[in-house]
Amino acid sequence: MEPRGRGPADDAVEAHRRRSRRNLLGSLLVSAGVPMITMGDEIGRSQRGNNNAYCQDNEISWVDWDLDEDQQAMRDTVAALVRIRRDHPVLRQRHFFGKRPPYADGMRDLTWYSAGGERMEGEQWHDPYNHSLMAYLDGRVVGGASLLVVFHGGADDAQITLPRIRAVTQYRLLWDSVWERPDLEGATMAAGASYLTAPASMQIWRAQA
Repeated sequence: MEPRGRGPADDAVEAHRRRSRRNLLGSLLVSAGVPMITMGDEIGRSQRGNNNAYCQDNEISWVDWDLDEDQQAMRDTVAALVRIRRDHPVLRQRHFFGKRPPYADGMRDLTWYSAGGERMEGEQWHDPYNHSLMAYLDGRVVGGASLLVVFHGGADDAQITLPRIRAVTQYRLLWDSVWERPDLEGATMAAGASYLTAPASMQIWRAQA
């Protein structure tokens, strides 16, 4: 069946490739709309780069269900992300953001923050050196919990400050793309606290009052 690697690579490169797959699946499963996942995506099946392999009745399109350890970890990661989406209605809204007026406290259903925990300003969106941002999904619109999704696309570690938001005292980490396997005992940090995130990574935090 298809090789696990995509060319010569050491352990660090392979770990980066696995994290990239987790980042892609993580961003997909927190996105608005209906996530589209092809059978085999959950185990890292690439079809050797062929995105139109429906007519390939050979190893390009076959699925090898004899999973190695990395594929089992990827499957468990996808299962954890699907559970997060299932358990948090704020990720499954029927309407896109932008139409509803802000709440009395000034918050909106979707608010963007910088790595420093401040609301994103216009110039920050155009800063080529800005590689980090956070999306706060306010769960009040659906009567559920609020989530904070952190995206860091830089090649170096980054300091992230969890935003101070009215009625939010702390955040609990639900998922980190650094994890090779899902960690059910994620850290809890106070609003306003900072942590160091790894290069090219994302985290999903649950806001708690």
